[in-house]
Amino acid sequence: MACIHSPGLDVLPAPNYSGRFMKKTLGYVLPLTIALLAFPERSPAPIIYREGEGFLPGASEDIEIKRNAQEQFDVAQRYEAQGDYKRAGASYRMVVRRFPRADLAADAQYNSGRMYESAGDLTRAFNEYQGLVEKYPRSSQFEPALQAEYRIAKAYLDGKRVSVYGVPTLPSMTKAQEMFRKIVVNAPYSSVAPLAQYGIGQALEKSGAIKGAVNAYQQVVDRYPNSSVAADAQYQIGYVYLQASRETGYDQTAAVRSQESFEDFLLKYPNSEKVAQAKDNLQTLQGRKTADSYNIARYYDGQKNYKAAYVYYNEVIQQQPGSAEADKAKQRIDQLRSKLGEDALRIGSEKPVTGPGAAEKQKLQAQVDTAARPDYVGPPSPTPSPSSQAEQQKKQVQTPPGNAAPQGPAPATEPGQQPTPAPQPPPEPALPAQ
Repeated sequence: MACIHSPGLDVLPAPNYSGRFMKKTLGYVLPLTIALLAFPERSPAPIIYREGEGFLPGASEDIEIKRNAQEQFDVAQRYEAQGDYKRAGASYRMVVRRFPRADLAADAQYNSGRMYESAGDLTRAFNEYQGLVEKYPRSSQFEPALQAEYRIAKAYLDGKRVSVYGVPTLPSMTKAQEMFRKIVVNAPYSSVAPLAQYGIGQALEKSGAIKGAVNAYQQVVDRYPNSSVAADAQYQIGYVYLQASRETGYDQTAAVRSQESFEDFLLKYPNSEKVAQAKDNLQTLQGRKTADSYNIARYYDGQKNYKAAYVYYNEVIQQQPGSAEADKAKQRIDQLRSKLGEDALRIGSEKPVTGPGAAEKQKLQAQVDTAARPDYVGPPSPTPSPSSQAEQQKKQVQTPPGNAAPQGPAPATEPGQQPTPAPQPPPEPALPAQ
């Protein structure tokens, strides 16, 4: 191993950078070489050089070169009729390259995309269609090119595998999303724009991007409310939130948003074919919400926090009156009422307990009167009415806490007379000396 010699320094071995570089290079070159040898028919097409014309794109073999656009277009059609899509595509591209302003140039650009699509090279086909959309927006092939782009993007959305140097890899939702987005940007008011915007939402949903998917579907509803996919987009918003609420067992925030979205769907699109599905989903959400409330009620019941349990048992009854949980909640509420009394379970000020068994009831009432305790974790007390708030404030002014003097304005005095000081509480008695 080579060494580095420097005066006054220890001898250190030189790092083997060349060996690392070779290993890293072979890591990229070998897979590519194997792929090209395994799929020689998918190798990049050669470049043809013609005197006076320079380098021209070709196919796997040479093609005929004509002097004008019409003759070159005719040659491409002849190759296509023979099923030779590689030569046909190269000939169509030759028309665009040599005669970009000819009347046939847009048709040739479109046909070049068709040849790539027929050969299964969807990425290059999309690029050819995109070239027509950008270069020839007034062409009669503009709308067919957009439809072809949507068709290719939909293929990737449905699982078409992305090819790297001709070798299929994994399905790409990112590529589908990019293609759909180009369609929307190029022609936001075309017939396929709503479908493409909906496709963006589908690609994001499959990628697990919940927020992005919801935003994409919402844009379909906002931008294209009269399109054929507007109802599906509104439904899908609710469905995305429904799936999100299940990921961690039960996400209440996602469940609420899902319920709101399905309710909006039923309100806006009552004739949609997905109405029955939306209703079933709402029933599922309501059942899960009721089960969640019942479990909370049972928890408080087990902790002897009967007031909080009473509140949640009532929620169960209100949410799904005819459910099995509601029947159990009713039965337990009746037991608590007979045991504690109605007043002990009502949130607010409690009345004194009198009559037979008053001592036992007071003891039980003390267990449920937990709203003022520092460790209280139950539902908050209801907001008092304005009249009760005013009455409470009046009591606080009239009866200050402890031995503090009443707070309020100083008594009126004559001019030049000192105000009479407020009475002070007597001092604390001194502690006896030890």
